[in-house]
Amino acid sequence: MLTYVLLKTVQQHLMGNVVLAASMLYLSCIHLHRQIYHTADYSLDITGPLMVITQRVTSLAYSLQDSIMSRKEINSNTTERLNKDENRIDKIPSPLEYFAYTLAFQTLMCGPVVFYPDYISFIEGARVDGAQKDKTSGTEPSPRRAVMYKVAGSVAAAFLYLSLAQKYSIKVLEGLVDPTSEERSWSALYLLWYAYLSTLVVRCKYYHAWLLSEAICNNSGMGFNGYDNDGTPKWDKMSNIDVFGFEFAQNFRTAIASWNKNTNAWLRSVAYERGGAAWRTARVYALSAVWHGFHPGYYLTFFAGGLFTVAAKKVRTFARPLFLDSRPKKIFYDSLSFLTTRIAMTYATVPFVLLHLSPSLAFYG
Repeated sequence: MLTYVLLKTVQQHLMGNVVLAASMLYLSCIHLHRQIYHTADYSLDITGPLMVITQRVTSLAYSLQDSIMSRKEINSNTTERLNKDENRIDKIPSPLEYFAYTLAFQTLMCGPVVFYPDYISFIEGARVDGAQKDKTSGTEPSPRRAVMYKVAGSVAAAFLYLSLAQKYSIKVLEGLVDPTSEERSWSALYLLWYAYLSTLVVRCKYYHAWLLSEAICNNSGMGFNGYDNDGTPKWDKMSNIDVFGFEFAQNFRTAIASWNKNTNAWLRSVAYERGGAAWRTARVYALSAVWHGFHPGYYLTFFAGGLFTVAAKKVRTFARPLFLDSRPKKIFYDSLSFLTTRIAMTYATVPFVLLHLSPSLAFYG
């Protein structure tokens, strides 16, 4: 409601910046409240849905601000560039449209973020008009197959988590703060292997939630993204995760692009493309860290991620051409880059899961 008042009162060329500042300040207060007052006796955490709502209201505000310059709405999963008239938001939504969008149930609990033009197209039924109808029968495309695959993937991720969470608990790494603990006697190689497996188990929770949320979107008719070349309907517009793309990525950039995909699109639209090019990466990682909260582990992760992103780009530019003149060299380079990406990703993400400074620094030590 606060954001809607700002949309109605702030000048349009400042709308996105003002809404981003106000909503991030509000979200930050809730994050701090959770960190200060969250105890074993009292736990009421609304930061997850509020993080999703923050993405929605800020993307809407920047779309309205950019409509002056006829800029296009961004969606990481859209394969076709729509013309600017289809993506422009020429007027502030009515209260019903606004609150229906910000509180849309399909992705409210854990994402992915839904962009306003996509949501309105879904509500108005534009997804099945004209060329988007089935190429052979002209009927509305069915999400049944996509929903079944995603529910199956979600159940499999939940099963893996429940099966392995005790065997590879991330809490074991918290024992590194004790100089006399058994974990301190592990070799660096085994510690890295254990950290990889324990963070993989944690990722299964995200895979479960995101795939289930995506299935909910598709089952309600949201997320249709056109057809493949063979006429198969695609239901990946509301996709937040490419599991195999992340787990088998051969470079850091591909891994990042496969994780939380629509959040990457949101970060690109509100941070990466705003301001000068010199600090683009820093702006994205800084906003992402504050958006997640104020645990020190987040900042260690995103600082490491920023360094790795820049470093990986420079190394790839220099090294990759040296391995392209023969197939054995290319296979060796792909294998080495895959292994390096897994190590870098594990190194960067352990603090994100541990959250606190002491165990994170003990792990790095």
